[in-house]
Amino acid sequence: MQTIVQEEEKPLGVIDSLQKGFDLLNHHLWLLLIPILLDIFLWLGPRLSLAPLVSRFIKSLSDQPDVPEQFTANIDVAIESLRTLGTNYNLLALLTGPLTGLPSLRTRLDFQSVNILHNQVITLTQWQTAAFWIVVLVPVGILIGSLWLTLIAFSLKHERLGMTAFLSRWCWVWLNINLYLLALLASIALFALFFGVAGAFILLLFGAAGAIIFSILWMLFVGFSVWLWIGLYFVVYAIALDGVNLASAIWRSLNVVGRNAMSTLGFLILAMLLTEGFSRIWMRIGGYAWGVLLGALGNAYLGTAIAVAAFLFYQSRYYHWQKTRLIILGQRLEQDDLS
Repeated sequence: MQTIVQEEEKPLGVIDSLQKGFDLLNHHLWLLLIPILLDIFLWLGPRLSLAPLVSRFIKSLSDQPDVPEQFTANIDVAIESLRTLGTNYNLLALLTGPLTGLPSLRTRLDFQSVNILHNQVITLTQWQTAAFWIVVLVPVGILIGSLWLTLIAFSLKHERLGMTAFLSRWCWVWLNINLYLLALLASIALFALFFGVAGAFILLLFGAAGAIIFSILWMLFVGFSVWLWIGLYFVVYAIALDGVNLASAIWRSLNVVGRNAMSTLGFLILAMLLTEGFSRIWMRIGGYAWGVLLGALGNAYLGTAIAVAAFLFYQSRYYHWQKTRLIILGQRLEQDDLS
């Protein structure tokens, strides 16, 4: 099955990928429907508020005795972030689908907009209720995000594919992204346990110097996490576009990023600058009803175009790598035949 990037002799550059992403989206504007409709629903629909639970957690955190002086500033920052979370976060934002990259202004905690319908606020007062909603909303959100990713992936192909193939790929993407999320959560839990035990041991063993050692280890961990996030950036695109399983998608993403580190970093930085830059504009006009609608449209357009560009960038680089491998393999076989 021939695709857009297979017509290119060289892998697409950062600017070329973005340009082709916008060009393709302009011919498939219906790809904007899902993010726009979801943003409008999160704007006009009900809200699930975690405010009482967050307030209770902040109180328990503030009441902790004998907090080391070096951690006081960090705790104050964490408390302020939690207050913002409790005030602004709508648990229904999970419908945008973790890890899918579905663009939504309403998921930003710093986005304030006019409320024209006085949305019903459903306040969650029990952790069990909040956990139930999270368990329900996350798979549903990933289902919506997987639909969006699958629609983009199929739009990149020249051939028309049947509904059975589409539904099969959609379910496959949903399953593997859920597995991906579970794997990430398990990894985070293991690292948190490790750092908790290691931190307590270091503080007991080295006293005040232990805090410095722990801070160094924490910075190394953060650096490793950023590197890993970049390396895994194309996992969901590999699953949606190539139909491979999670393990293969991770392998492909790490190879594409590892062999194109500077180009990938350039793509991510440019995409982040575009997203954050325009988000400032959407937030400035969010106080008006027309501004919210315009922001939802603009954010959906930009976010979807960047997602299409990411698909093209990944596919171009992966295809070029495979093509190079085949050429090298062919040359080796020819040399073996001659010898």
